[in-house]
Amino acid sequence: MNSPKRLAKFWKLIGKNADAMLVTSPENVRYLCGFSGTEGTLLITRAQGFFLTDGRYTTQARKEVRGFPVVTFKKKWERIGSLAAQIKITRLGYEARHVSVAMLQDIEKHADKCELAPVSAVLDSLRACKNTAEISLLKKAARIAADSLAQVLPLIKPGLREVELAAELDYRMRCNGGQGSAFPTIVASGERSALPHAAPTDKKIRAGDLLTIDYGTLYEGYCSDETCTFVVGKAGVRQKKLYELVRQAHDRAIAALAAGCAARDIDAAARDYLKKNGVGKYFTHGTGHGLGMCVHEFPSVTTASDAVLARGMVVTIEPGIYIPGWGGIRIEDTLAVCKDGCKYITCTGKDLTVLG
Repeated sequence: MNSPKRLAKFWKLIGKNADAMLVTSPENVRYLCGFSGTEGTLLITRAQGFFLTDGRYTTQARKEVRGFPVVTFKKKWERIGSLAAQIKITRLGYEARHVSVAMLQDIEKHADKCELAPVSAVLDSLRACKNTAEISLLKKAARIAADSLAQVLPLIKPGLREVELAAELDYRMRCNGGQGSAFPTIVASGERSALPHAAPTDKKIRAGDLLTIDYGTLYEGYCSDETCTFVVGKAGVRQKKLYELVRQAHDRAIAALAAGCAARDIDAAARDYLKKNGVGKYFTHGTGHGLGMCVHEFPSVTTASDAVLARGMVVTIEPGIYIPGWGGIRIEDTLAVCKDGCKYITCTGKDLTVLG
C-alpha cells in the first residue's frame, strides 16, 4: 500500500510549505501506509518517517504498515513532539481539514520548537485519481452491495418496516464480504422518499409507495455508493413519468462525463433537463461527488464546483426530485472517468422496477 510514487507526488504538491507533515485522517494514513485501524498517525519528512499508534494496535500495525517503523506511544503528543525535536523539524505541516482545535492545541504545546503550517487538502486531492488496483476494489465493493440488494428485494412487500429492510441489507452486505456499511443506509418509503437523506423508521411500506434505497458497503478501505428507487405494488402514471424524467437526467449527465470536462457542466446536463421539463425546483442537491476511501470526496459535481474531471477520478451521478407530500425519486450510479467517456463501477440496472 505504501507507494514511493504517492509520497513523491505528495511532496511535490507540498513544495516549500513544510519540511515535515503530520498525517492524522484515517483515510490518508491508510492511503500512505496501509494501516486499517482507527488510531494511527504518520510523522513524515522527505527523508524518513514514523507510524505512531498505541498499545491496542501495535500488533496490527506491525502486520499492516509498510515503509515506516512502528512507534508505540503512551502519551501521543509528547511522543510526536520528542520525535519532531529529534529529527530537527522546523516547519511542520498538518491536515487543516482534519485537525480539531483541541488537537491543534496539543500539537502547539508539544511541538513547540516547530512552526506549524496548515496544509490544504493535498492528500485528499491526490487520492482523487484512482489507479487500476483501486478501481478493482471499488468494483468489488459495488458488486458486494449489488448482490446484497438483489438478495433482499424478494423480501420487500407491503407491511415490511423501513428499519427491517435497512437492517437486512446491512446484514447481507457484511455476510457477502463487506466490512460494514459505507454510510448509514437510507430507506425511505411513500411521502418520506421526498427526504433526500431520510433515516429508516418504523414506518411500514405500503402498496403504491415509492421506495428509495441509498446504500453502500466498505471493502478493503474503499466505499460503494448507489441509489435505487422502486415502486411497491402497481406503479402509477405520475410515478412512471417522473421516474423517466430522473432517469433521462441521470443518463444525460453520464453521457457528458469524460476527462477534461468541467464538473459544473456535468451537473448542468442533469439540472437543465429537469428544469426544461418543469421539475427543476425539486432537484435540491448537487448531481454527484467523488468516491473512494471516503463516501464524499473530491471532486464535487455541483453548480459551484471549479473542478475539472481527470482520467481515473471516480464520481457518483445522482439526480433526484423531491416533492413534499408526494414522494421522491433518486437514481445513482458510480462511474470511473476515462479519456473519452466513463465506465460503470456500480452494476444494478436502473429501469423502473415494481416490487411486492
